[in-house]
Amino acid sequence: QQQQQQQQQQAECGMTPETEQGRQAKAAFLQQHGKEYGYGGLLDELYPREVGCRMKPNEHYMDYTGSSVYCQSQIAQVFEELRGHMFGNPHSANPSSSSTGNAVEEVRDLVLRFFNADPAEYQVVFTRSATGALKLVGETFPWSRASTFAYLRENHNSVLGMREYALQAGGAFKALNETFVERWAQDEECGADLMRPGGRDGPLPQLDGEPGPVYNLFAFPAEDNFAGVKYPLLWIQQIRAKSTHAAQWRVLLDAAAYVPTQPLDLREVSPDFVAMSFYKMFGYPTGLGALLVRIDAAEGLKKLFWGGGAVSLATSSADFHVLKCRPADKLEDGTVNFLDVIALKHGFGMIEKLGGIRAIQAHVATLTEYLYESLSSLRHSNGKPMLQIFGKHHFANSRQVQGGILNFELLRPNGSVLSYKAFEREAADAGFHVRTGAECNPGACYNYLGVMETEVQSLAGKKEGCHDDVEFITVQRSRALPAGSSAQPAALSSADTLASLAGSSVDLGHPAEVASQWVEVPLGSVRVSLGYMSTWEDAYALVKFIESKYKDRST
Repeated sequence: QQQQQQQQQQAECGMTPETEQGRQAKAAFLQQHGKEYGYGGLLDELYPREVGCRMKPNEHYMDYTGSSVYCQSQIAQVFEELRGHMFGNPHSANPSSSSTGNAVEEVRDLVLRFFNADPAEYQVVFTRSATGALKLVGETFPWSRASTFAYLRENHNSVLGMREYALQAGGAFKALNETFVERWAQDEECGADLMRPGGRDGPLPQLDGEPGPVYNLFAFPAEDNFAGVKYPLLWIQQIRAKSTHAAQWRVLLDAAAYVPTQPLDLREVSPDFVAMSFYKMFGYPTGLGALLVRIDAAEGLKKLFWGGGAVSLATSSADFHVLKCRPADKLEDGTVNFLDVIALKHGFGMIEKLGGIRAIQAHVATLTEYLYESLSSLRHSNGKPMLQIFGKHHFANSRQVQGGILNFELLRPNGSVLSYKAFEREAADAGFHVRTGAECNPGACYNYLGVMETEVQSLAGKKEGCHDDVEFITVQRSRALPAGSSAQPAALSSADTLASLAGSSVDLGHPAEVASQWVEVPLGSVRVSLGYMSTWEDAYALVKFIESKYKDRST
């Protein structure tokens, strides 16, 4: 009877293929990936009662990079604990305060253990989100007018926003592409001009009356949230090793998109700062992130505002205060969000129940590979591909360089790009939870789509974000590029102009009319992201939906 009930739940959640073709497809998938997919059969048992019961039949959640999903048992455990215990403000010694303080410290230890961080080297600072962690670093980093904030181009908006703090202090910022960072990380000479605004041979600016070294910061995502590309964690040690007595390099790792499905071992790599968000790992609680900070790096942070439990002594009339010594106490303003912090252990408990983060990594990898192979093989009747997929899925070592994101454009039979907003609406009507737009990552998005920064700047006052109606920009491109091409644009050269004029009767006064054409270039794309509770049925349903809805479609 229990088995029949489980089979009925699976059928209601769309976990039992309805067609013979679907059953054969799943059997073939399990033949290839059965050892890594589904946690040894546990997913088939858990999904219907933990997640699927909250969705309509045949709905498919595929926006894990936006937010993971919480499990029913996880929430039940949270509220059972709240009903059974009295928690209070931890800044006291009464019974409820003491038990709360102990519970919060237990969760700090749990977070450190999860990332295999040495408590003698790292501390956990709770923040409202990964963005809050990044903002905290930006506000307190010891910027000076000789500082450089260097970051990978494919960073989230929240990392880009940190440059305002560097500029406020008189410093400089530089967006770097992956090729440059790879060369910089391995070559002693490369990147020397990053610390010399006057050029490679220019002197470092003098800091009148300011003792100590110049502090610089390099930031990159372990996995970018746009296409899911994973970047070398070796960069951390390689960039930190460029520090000298006169100029120090600190490294910030944005791990928000990475840690939900990938293992991060802080004894193998040692970033100075790690930003993360817990709801992206296991759905609940929202509004809670963390900054994992090296204790030696925390000592150099310059905290301006202080309040609540961050201060040990203060006076009201004189400008006197003494901050607490422990970084976690000093950097958390006010009372920590203790009820949500305590709830974290139940989310980590579900990860452990599934076999740990490496089991999740393997599970997601199987679905990512299946989805890429299936989508990349879709063709229109004329043989042209139906999608353009971004990222590094096609690399031989794809598991090392690609995470669980499929980011793509839908293509017409002539190769031009269909509306990603129309897809979002139609996919939502069909029960798919996906995201479209630039995904808060302009560096990655516009680079893949071939949009120049000056063209983005021209949209000021016209575009408000991913939810407005502006999804294409009309721009001039070389006629060497087909209309709708997402290839990286190049400035028109004299060779382009002369070649066009040679076969034209257009007046010499109008060379651009010949050498260029007006084309529509998209400002966003479709992002499908997978997570710990993703199923083969999610991936299969999406492939079938796209094939049936968009094959040979021109409007």
